[in-house]
Parts: sequence; structure tokens; C-alpha cells
Amino acid sequence: MSITDIIVPVIIRSVAAADLARIQHICEEVLDLEPDPSDLPAILAGSDGRFGVVAEAAGDIIGCCYGSLRSTSREGLTGHVDLLAVARWAAGNGAGLMLLTHMEELLADRGAASVALAGNPPVYLWPGVDARYTVMTCLAARAGYERYAEAVDMAVELRATDLDCRPDTTRLADAGVTVRRAEGTESERLVTWLRDGPWGQSSWPAEVAATLARQPAGCHVACRGDTYVGFACHGSVRRGWFGPMGTLEHERGHGIGSALLRCCLSDMKAAGLPTARIGWVGPVEFYARSVGARIERIYWLYRRAR
Repeated sequence: MSITDIIVPVIIRSVAAADLARIQHICEEVLDLEPDPSDLPAILAGSDGRFGVVAEAAGDIIGCCYGSLRSTSREGLTGHVDLLAVARWAAGNGAGLMLLTHMEELLADRGAASVALAGNPPVYLWPGVDARYTVMTCLAARAGYERYAEAVDMAVELRATDLDCRPDTTRLADAGVTVRRAEGTESERLVTWLRDGPWGQSSWPAEVAATLARQPAGCHVACRGDTYVGFACHGSVRRGWFGPMGTLEHERGHGIGSALLRCCLSDMKAAGLPTARIGWVGPVEFYARSVGARIERIYWLYRRAR
């Protein structure tokens, strides 16, 4: 029996702290492509600027939706739907569309000119909608969203991959580049370097700051003397994810990125993770060549003008 077999009014209300356990249960049930589904609502609930609503029927929570805002010089203020999930037994009663519509209204009230079903860094769970979540892709089409881009994640099987970074770090040291773990005490200096450099307009400084706030810090840096020339992080949002990573353009071609990548993946392997996921990948060939990464997930990014 589903909720559609019984006439039960569905109400949409703001999420409360007491709702988290039920929301986590729903995510565990329906987000079956995720290795950490119960962690996802807490990540969003603990992030500044995120807000959520739930769908409730007969006193029971049957779905949830979280949203946020992002301002860019090119697109202005955009609303983002960060997570939408409806309990499987309650599917088909329109709760998903109700949650989405309500979130769109909340985002519009806060000034959003458009809404995206796409990741909103520095805290994002996915780049977009995994194409295998058929119910969500159908909901996006029914609600009038346009698919405007694709993104991919890659995966590395850590137990089966040689991640010894000592040959790379030794070779680089001989060339005057030191690769080492970043310390939390250098967070301000490292984040300032990122903000003043080519990634200053990206979300990377904030993601690195979040990584350095954890112990041990999941961040490695490459330095030529006292000057940073590259960095790489893991676990900035989700524990099993690698990124972001960058090397200054004039320092590329020396294997710095490969060394930083291996150092981070070695951390993850030592922590007992079987798989590392590289989110929102740009240079697919680099990761495939360096550590045998393979494309694992394809996401569709959607948007709709209000």
C-alpha cells in the first residue's frame, strides 16, 4: 500500500532539528547510489546558508528538500536545490513536486532569479543529478527544468592501486620542490595565497579552509622554497571525496599534481576507505593516467528561470 491509496493531506513546513533522524532514514532508503546517504542531511544542516523543508502526512515525514543561494557576477543570484528525497512508500502522491515548488518559492523570496539543480560549492553533495536517479530526472522535466550541462565523477579503487608517493616526492625535492602535509596553523596563509591567485574567484579557498579545520588536515601542498606552487585536498565536504587540487600554470609538467594526488589518496587508503571519488572532474585523462581512475558517475545539471 502506498500513500496514494489513502486520502491524506500533505503539508510542507520548515525542517526542525528533531526531523534529522527521519530524514536520514529516508536518504538511506532512496539514495541507494551513495556510500554515505545518512551523512548527507547533516552536511547540509551544518552548513551556513542552507535551509530545508519537509513534507509531512499524518504526522509522519515523507520527504525533504534543502536549498541555498549563490551569487555570481555573470548570473546574479541563483537558487540551488541541494537535496530532494521522498520516501519510497510515499512515491506518487506529488510530494516531490510540492517540495520542489515550495523550495523554488523560498529561493525566489530571497531574490533568486533562477533555480538550478546543480552543486553549490563550497558545500555540495553532487555536481548535479545523477542520471540514474530516474525519478528525479523525470521530476525535473515535469517541473520545466532545462538540462544545460553534464559533469562526471571518477573513482579510484584504493586497495588495488599503487599509491606510494615517495618516488615522486624525492624526485621533486631534488628539483627544489617540497611536497608535504599542510598544517592547520598555516590555514590563513594558504587560504590567502589561494584567494590572491588564479583560484581566488572560485570556491576552492573556502573548501581548503574547511579541510584544514579538521584533524588531521586532509591537505597536501607543494612549495618551492617558502612559496606555494600547488595544493590538493580530500574530505572537504564528504569523507570519501578527493578535491579540489591545483598547480600554478608555470609549474605544471613537473609531476607536482600527480605527487599531490598520490599523497592524498594514500591518506584515504590508510584511513580504511576502499574507494576514493574525484568529484566534478575536469582533466579526465590526467586522473586516468596518474592513478587508473575510471569514470563512475554522470550528472545532468538543470536550471529554470523563475
